[in-house]
Amino acid sequence: MTPQKFGYMNDVDQLIEQTSVHQVLAHYGKPLPEKASGEHRMQCVFNETCADSQYGNLTVKLDDTVNRIYCHTCRIRGNLLTLLHGLETHQPPTGGRLRGEEFKNAVAKLREISGQPASNAAPNTQPNSFNPQPQARPQVSAPGSTPSPTSPKLTNTPLHRHEKEAARELADLYNDLIVDVAEMSPEAAQYVRSRPWMTPDLMRKWGVGWIPGNGRSLFRKTYMVYTHRNERGEVISYSGRDLLFEQKWLKWIKDGKPEGKKPNKHRYVSGFHKGQELYGGFASRLNEPYVRESLNKYGLVVVEGMNDVLRLEDLKVAAVALTSNRPTDQQIQTLTRFAQQTSNNRITLFPDCDEEGEAGFKELLWKLAEQRLEVRLACSSQMFDGHFKGKQPENLTVDQWESLTKNLSQT
Repeated sequence: MTPQKFGYMNDVDQLIEQTSVHQVLAHYGKPLPEKASGEHRMQCVFNETCADSQYGNLTVKLDDTVNRIYCHTCRIRGNLLTLLHGLETHQPPTGGRLRGEEFKNAVAKLREISGQPASNAAPNTQPNSFNPQPQARPQVSAPGSTPSPTSPKLTNTPLHRHEKEAARELADLYNDLIVDVAEMSPEAAQYVRSRPWMTPDLMRKWGVGWIPGNGRSLFRKTYMVYTHRNERGEVISYSGRDLLFEQKWLKWIKDGKPEGKKPNKHRYVSGFHKGQELYGGFASRLNEPYVRESLNKYGLVVVEGMNDVLRLEDLKVAAVALTSNRPTDQQIQTLTRFAQQTSNNRITLFPDCDEEGEAGFKELLWKLAEQRLEVRLACSSQMFDGHFKGKQPENLTVDQWESLTKNLSQT
């Protein structure tokens, strides 16, 4: 006979059973399941790189409260608390299981979402230092019922007016970034030299570079740092590209792909809602002559990664990036508004021409077409006799871009 649970743990188990997946996903502004039972697929919330894999979808079992989730790529599994931990921190639980403060914080968040008082919540429930604003609580639906379509809109607070002093001090961190390869670490210098278009002027303009360990750095010396801004051009966060990712990836494969140890290519500051933003989507870019000219020629160009935006700017093409291969609903809304206001309802999609990149952009194409926009595809692995198969926008040569120009220019 299974021993009966008492007190706090019994209360937590009941809370998990009584809170629906719909309520949790609605709280974070995520797409909701279209059905009340069976399985729901969503992008992995634990490892950014899972989105780069064709097996990267997170399976959510709507009928199983114990084994609620499983990622087929990073192999993280668990219950509703594990899902909450991923949605909050964008990282897997330490050691593969929720324990200690991680467990208590997840329980406290679940109480908040379910509308229960926090009398039994963990004492350490302070909000994340980079997302201190409490989220508006959605209307709570009864378990199993269809939730209200209204969900809270997540926001990224500009660092210069953040309520946390530590965050405000990072608002001008981009000024500390090194753009001269002679002053970089060997790994950073090699990364930049392999991208000759990544000039010091371009990096300085976009707030990209390497940073030494100086006490202000959010990232170790093995990261290339990128500055993220909102539409008003205010700094809202930073991210890092792991310069040792390729080595770590090969080691992970050699070690048999251990559970919970899959390396991440990019690291984002905890609490940064990257799905609410478009990299490169700040209004001041419209003041640059080449941007207006590019919008008139090609429409609004949409790419996957940050380097893609930088490479296309070097080619005098105005692009914005999802920082993922799959769009969020907020990004669809923003892209629609941008296209209506700046490019006469025209959008050009420029995916990574591999299986994973094209799969995500097929979804993006459909959703933009539903907004009655004129959507074109710049290239794919099958177009132009497969000439661009395996290519990414950041890999384009000048000659390759010029071969696409005739097809993309407005007639």
